[in-house]
Amino acid sequence: MTKQQLSVQSPRHVPPVRKRPTPVPGERLRRAVDVVLTGLNAGDADLVRLDDVLRTALAWTAAAGDTCRIAPAVRQVRDARIGLRHGDAEHARSALAAARDGMHVVPRQRMR
Repeated sequence: MTKQQLSVQSPRHVPPVRKRPTPVPGERLRRAVDVVLTGLNAGDADLVRLDDVLRTALAWTAAAGDTCRIAPAVRQVRDARIGLRHGDAEHARSALAAARDGMHVVPRQRMR
């Protein structure tokens, strides 16, 4: 039996193709806003840590290219970060609530 015959006769096991789920625009930012709002409502006094959570989520959003898709929410999160840096938790809470309400899933665009 030749090598060519062997490769033709023996079936190769091909693993099934797994599709990755399509990422939701601003998903990490949405989760971070929820975490920070929970922390602010629980009276978490570590505003620097909460600001870091928002900063990290904004960086992920920018890296994913989603900033333009959820621009109003991004502006409100940046405004909330200013409030956190100045120790104004109430301002940050209201800005984050507005950001969370403004974030909605963008319908998937058709690929041509």
